[in-house]
Amino acid sequence: MKQEVAVGMYVDEDRDVYMIERKDTIVDIIRMQQKAGLWQTLSVDLVDCGPGSREGDNYMSIIKRVKAHCKAKSVDGRNHVFTISLIFKRQITNPNRRRLFRCDAAFENEITAYASIVPVLQRISPYDLPYPKCVTAGSDEHGDRIVLEDLTTSGYAMLDRRVGLSYEHCIAVMKELAKLHAVSLAMKHAHPHEYADVCSKIREIVYCPEAAEFYTHSLESSLRGALDSLRYSNGEQGELDGPIRAVEGLTGRLYRIMSALVCDGMDEGWRVICHGDTWVNNLMFSADRQHVRLIDLQTMRCTTPVLDILHLLYTSTEHSMRRQYVPELLLQYRQSLLAALGEHFCACEEPAAAAALLRRYADQFSYSRLRAEYDRCLPYGLGIAMWLLPAVTFNPDKIPDLDAVTIQDFKTKKHDKRIAQIVSNDYHTRMRDIVLEMYDQGVLQRLKSDRI
Repeated sequence: MKQEVAVGMYVDEDRDVYMIERKDTIVDIIRMQQKAGLWQTLSVDLVDCGPGSREGDNYMSIIKRVKAHCKAKSVDGRNHVFTISLIFKRQITNPNRRRLFRCDAAFENEITAYASIVPVLQRISPYDLPYPKCVTAGSDEHGDRIVLEDLTTSGYAMLDRRVGLSYEHCIAVMKELAKLHAVSLAMKHAHPHEYADVCSKIREIVYCPEAAEFYTHSLESSLRGALDSLRYSNGEQGELDGPIRAVEGLTGRLYRIMSALVCDGMDEGWRVICHGDTWVNNLMFSADRQHVRLIDLQTMRCTTPVLDILHLLYTSTEHSMRRQYVPELLLQYRQSLLAALGEHFCACEEPAAAAALLRRYADQFSYSRLRAEYDRCLPYGLGIAMWLLPAVTFNPDKIPDLDAVTIQDFKTKKHDKRIAQIVSNDYHTRMRDIVLEMYDQGVLQRLKSDRI
């Protein structure tokens, strides 16, 4: 139930307070976006502040949609009245939740991404990168903040996280991921020192020593939840007995398996700057499904590009889509990657040299090698599905209170019981389908023999 507090701010029950952003803050931000001297005078009459995402669609920060009703006089003496809509990201207010989920490190990572990494990548790139325009990223007297363009004003929308992405949606994402990854490959070739400097600013915030304890327990809790789900779905004939035993063998190992795939084991020629969290809630699509923007850069990382693909497919699509279209999606990714590299090389190389470079990358990223890397990293798809599918499939009316969670809840299995009470039938179906996929492809059997 929405409770009115004052003009420009409101509170939803059991949610963070969406406090009003000050008028002078909005004026400063508008001036950042405009050419110097455009306005003779500029004032904000009213600020409306509301949620920038739906209930259950965001866990790591406060997202606000801020609409400012403005008046201005341009240097030619004309009066103007207009409304501007912006997205503000602020830190979660609960200190215990911030510490447990490492929200400060995540927010700092995102500020660095928007302030120091994306601008460099965009300067190198001959095409627009798939990120919203960032107005400012840093801090003010109220703490850390990121201010972004409101993509909804350009017709972009976030989809229902509970509905699996279509083939058309996935194709759009493949094209943009390929263009993003191509910038790293081109930059490594043409500007290796600058690329190394950019990568040095990117922090791994999940698979790192300071995060290991919490995320190990979190993943183990997710693994236990997946096993409970599989036992629930197992029929009288015991068709899931083999997969269940194989998943049980991952106990105590899942975080190490995921960490090894993210941080180690890849050909360094494949390592690129990745988005790191390509699930449906971090994607906004145009109405015609042809264009997509990637949002939330908190877990940007340097790793193999197939992890962005696997993250998408195993959190945000259903079994039928993967069964039918994975080869086509990988082919589209490869085609878009080479096309993007062609744009890079044609802009800065002689034709013969550009052609030779493209042949080299076409061989390095041949379909067979791309598929082999995808298959090698399939355990990441399994692990990220176990971790995120509860959040993907939660009913909006049954969202867990993360402010009340402690690390002891994971150690004592209290969190397991809380999640088990609110997972949906869709979660059980998706988890069953994914585990059977992994079992049928020999992934679980391979993990049993690996000594990780």
